[in-house]
Amino acid sequence: MNRKVVVVDDNMFDIAMLRRGLRAAGADVDLIVVSDSGEALGVIADEEPALTIVDVSMPSPDGFAVLSALRSDGRMNEIRVLMLSGSTSTTDRIKAEQLGVNWYRVKPGTLDGYRDLGAEIINFVQD
Repeated sequence: MNRKVVVVDDNMFDIAMLRRGLRAAGADVDLIVVSDSGEALGVIADEEPALTIVDVSMPSPDGFAVLSALRSDGRMNEIRVLMLSGSTSTTDRIKAEQLGVNWYRVKPGTLDGYRDLGAEIINFVQD
């Protein structure tokens, strides 16, 4: 089973919280971190992950551009994508859905929230 998860996020605190949440949930995943969204497509193509987690708010290109590029690339358009956002904006969620996101979540504010997210990621990767 492919347990690779690529995380595209430039916020090291959020990445650390995600790692802690996954660990607390008992996740057995290979977390591959890409902090430069400009390198994301190359890493995703090389790694062929079970799941890609993309932060919405990234320097150029932003998370929406990364998602759009994934969906328009015949080699990567089936890769499952979770978008994480610090924003509760309905507009962002709708835009992500229109671009073909599989799953959209607002970033948790607590370690318990990240542990719950980690458990959800485990289930998502195993599906």
